[in-house]
Amino acid sequence: MIEEIDRAQMERLLKQGALLVDVREEDEIANDGSIAGTTVMPLSRFEDFKEQLPTDRPVVFYCRSGRRSLKAAAIAETWTKQPLYSLAGGWLGYKGE
Repeated sequence: MIEEIDRAQMERLLKQGALLVDVREEDEIANDGSIAGTTVMPLSRFEDFKEQLPTDRPVVFYCRSGRRSLKAAAIAETWTKQPLYSLAGGWLGYKGE
């Protein structure tokens, strides 16, 4: 099950070593920016990044609003046993806090 988390929970997980993954497209990131330390794995090519997901730490996904990150996490759930999270509200929620 994918847990939606808020910014404070995400920051705690990142301090503990979680991987932060932005699943937006490169042009979205170029236009809007991203969270520092983000790994980019666009949902449109998500299968290409299967081998890059860690097997030893949690992963936090985010997108623009939180929908694509939930989809990416659901896909990743079939690939890894690591805890997977989605940032509630995505990039828009992060910027708005």
